[in-house]
Amino acid sequence: ISFRNNEIDFAYNDYASLLKEYYLDKKPLGHIIKQVVFNNTPIKLLPMVHCPRNETELLVTNIQNIIKNDNKLTKVIDLCAGSGCIGISLKNNINKISLSLLEIDDNSIESIMNNLILNKIQANIYQEDYFDFIKSSNEKFDVIVINPPYVAKKELDSTMTKYENAISFNNSEDEMLFYIEFFNHYQRIINFDHFLIGLEFGYDQKDKINDLIKENNLSKYATFYKDYSNHDRFVIIYKN
Repeated sequence: ISFRNNEIDFAYNDYASLLKEYYLDKKPLGHIIKQVVFNNTPIKLLPMVHCPRNETELLVTNIQNIIKNDNKLTKVIDLCAGSGCIGISLKNNINKISLSLLEIDDNSIESIMNNLILNKIQANIYQEDYFDFIKSSNEKFDVIVINPPYVAKKELDSTMTKYENAISFNNSEDEMLFYIEFFNHYQRIINFDHFLIGLEFGYDQKDKINDLIKENNLSKYATFYKDYSNHDRFVIIYKN
């Protein structure tokens, strides 16, 4: 097993342990080797920090292509940033943007700081509650990306939360709460004349997300995307 230029030499017992962790314990590979490559960007992971998923790269790639071709989209915030993979990889691939990241979890904040140093990137870090931020911040952004906790509590199981913090999957009795509050307050933090919003959501949540978009008269700006399993998983709302 190799990771970029660093080789990991496993003895048989180590290899057997790795296979057990991956196949039987369902430990994310990123946590086994403590790092991933996300959108051509190395991302280190501390224990219990949410491991980036391949599907999320689909959202980021589409956002990235739009930003590259629109010089007005320069000020970016990654909400519920986790390891920082979304925002940091965008900045790593598009130097023109100024980056901010918001996260409340201590381990995730440490991971973000490690990954900023690793990739030689400067950014503003907000360690505060998501709901407080969107309700009270006076900053305006051109691009908002959010991949919040959206898994229903009934779908959580011990294999999901054994190696990743439960709040990265669900942090509310209502799995839609992060989206509802976002659309209630997004105009406070967006440059409304020209903006991009990128959202990831659950495989069965498109209709509810679409209702929120319609209620805010944003339907003509919205494009939905599917993941590798052909589930509706992302939406980009782009007003140019």
